[in-house]
Amino acid sequence: MNKTAISAVAAFGVFLSAESAPVEWVFPRTGGCHEGMAFSDGVTGVLVWGGDGELRLTVGRADLWDHRGGYPWTPEQNYSNIVSLVRTGRNDALLALFRRVAPAGEPRNPYMLPLGRVVLKIPGAELATGTLDPFTGLGRIVLADGRTVELAAGRESRVFAMKFPEGVEPAVETVHCMEFPAAGSALGAMGFPNAEKFAAADRGGFTWKLPADDPVSLVWRRRGSTLAVATGRGGVRDFAPDFSRIAAESVAQWRGFWKDSARVNVPDPVVQRVFDYGMYRFGAMTDPGGVPAGLQGPWLEDDKLVPWNGDYHFNINVQECYSPAYRGGHFAHLMPLFRMVLSWRPLLAENARKFVGVDGGYVLPHSVDDRGVCIGGFWTGTIDHASTAWVAAMMFKYVKYSGDTAFLKKDAYDFMKGAMKVYRAMMEERGGRLSIPVGPSPEWGAADVRKAVGRDPSFQLAAAHRLCRDLAAAAEMLGEKPDPMWLDVEKRLPQYTSGEGGIQLFEGQPFVVSHRHHSHMAGLYPFDTIDIADPAAAGTVAATYRTWVGRGTGEWTGWCLPWAAILHLHVGNAAAAAHLIRAWDAFFCDDGHGSHHNAVRDGFTVCNNGLGIMQMDGQCAAATAVMEMMVHEVDGRTEFFRGCPSSWKDVSFENIAIPGGGRVSGRRVDGKVSVKKVIR
Repeated sequence: MNKTAISAVAAFGVFLSAESAPVEWVFPRTGGCHEGMAFSDGVTGVLVWGGDGELRLTVGRADLWDHRGGYPWTPEQNYSNIVSLVRTGRNDALLALFRRVAPAGEPRNPYMLPLGRVVLKIPGAELATGTLDPFTGLGRIVLADGRTVELAAGRESRVFAMKFPEGVEPAVETVHCMEFPAAGSALGAMGFPNAEKFAAADRGGFTWKLPADDPVSLVWRRRGSTLAVATGRGGVRDFAPDFSRIAAESVAQWRGFWKDSARVNVPDPVVQRVFDYGMYRFGAMTDPGGVPAGLQGPWLEDDKLVPWNGDYHFNINVQECYSPAYRGGHFAHLMPLFRMVLSWRPLLAENARKFVGVDGGYVLPHSVDDRGVCIGGFWTGTIDHASTAWVAAMMFKYVKYSGDTAFLKKDAYDFMKGAMKVYRAMMEERGGRLSIPVGPSPEWGAADVRKAVGRDPSFQLAAAHRLCRDLAAAAEMLGEKPDPMWLDVEKRLPQYTSGEGGIQLFEGQPFVVSHRHHSHMAGLYPFDTIDIADPAAAGTVAATYRTWVGRGTGEWTGWCLPWAAILHLHVGNAAAAAHLIRAWDAFFCDDGHGSHHNAVRDGFTVCNNGLGIMQMDGQCAAATAVMEMMVHEVDGRTEFFRGCPSSWKDVSFENIAIPGGGRVSGRRVDGKVSVKKVIR
């Protein structure tokens, strides 16, 4: 972009139009709970769906785990042993290191549990339309006769409430998850009892005792025209079904959220809705006083086990779920996640001792439960140390945006140094350079050990360089000298592995097929370690993009489209960035705006087998991508409107956060740009 077109303006008016339109639903919505209107208080999630004379409230909790099972790190899973088995091609021996047989009647892994459903039957009342206002959190369902049902979730009271029109008194039924065949069969085989249900004229629900964890309860209460729902662990405190109070809580909470939030105004209604609703759902599931959000946040299916355990995936998914916190200016929303990860330090330090034999290191497997216990036998994910480094990068990015040096000094610096100790222990000398002898590129095949991993994976190299640079910057912030080891790694470790087609996954493995994980390009984004203006890198970067585009979208999944959009805008391809945001909405969102892992429509990817897996990473990352279209860093330089197509004649943003504690607002009209920066 022409830098001379940017000018500071003394009298910077509000560029944004009035609040955007509410998100809309057309009923019936009976294709599954994720087509529903989403509400959450940061712990309990409610999805409102149904049709004709029946409203269904699918209720889940973000902290509802069966903690049995898991894969503790073993001494045999040490890096030297793994390298040796890879080099000798001993598939069976290597895979056996990461195999576990669960005792009969117990799960192989910890996993999140479904909870249940409240069914409201309204004879003769046909559901017509619904709206949800992201700026107040208030919802409304309009019946065919014009009467309305109002909906709200109170963050302070942690209660969801519905207010029915005069003369409408729904019959209420509570359905526990084990009453559904798929969930009941699977849970019964693992030792779960049925719930203890109760019902009265003005209340009902159940309590469910779990095999190894605290019991959970779901309760509804009715008073007059209001019906309210709450959940609890070990019992539910008494609560009043007072719709006015709960609605007032919602309005206050969401007005406060948007007062501090980034805002955008774009001429594309699809992109506008993607941003507004994505920010709403991010804010709903990452409450600073709530539970850290996994793959689905608190919105869990009630009729089957949650796909992929609903866990914390640290090789991209958690990072995308929390990505709106940075540009969006919601730094406090990161703290529950950070506190959880930091509470695992003793376990992660033990992992590091067993993996590479160092003290003071940390190793975080890519898939864990809320106690840091490793999930699954996917061995390349278990040893993917970039998961640890990426969380360290998240922590330092928080410090750069928020200015919270106390957190850096107390916690983040230690975690960053621990991650770096492990990376250095993995490296070996090779012709005067440093090299990572064996490492994965995320989610690349794991059946053949010689093809699943390789030397100097570009993803690991980029993560290590990001960590080195962040550690040096952190040391400067704290008035310390950088460790010479960090500087040596930065100097002698390759930036990436290149060859045929540009940047390769690892040595000898070019990018040969369409793949959902753009990790070989992580040095461009998210880590921004490759200077695309450097003539020495320009040819490789150009070849990388050409190869990547040529491989196409045939095996992409939902969460990788926003990442791809940001990669496109990173090189100034704004048209492609906007196209991919619209494509994500068209192919990976159902008609109720639910975000899916696999495509819900044909024609874009072959990953469309109807698994119906909802994940929040794509929805949150899409909102982030819209902000990145407005404000983006390339090689450390801030660029404005880099991702906005030229067809957008009038586009603006307000209050977007940038590193250094600043906020920026800007507008582009017919190519003329005005930007104002405010230091907080």
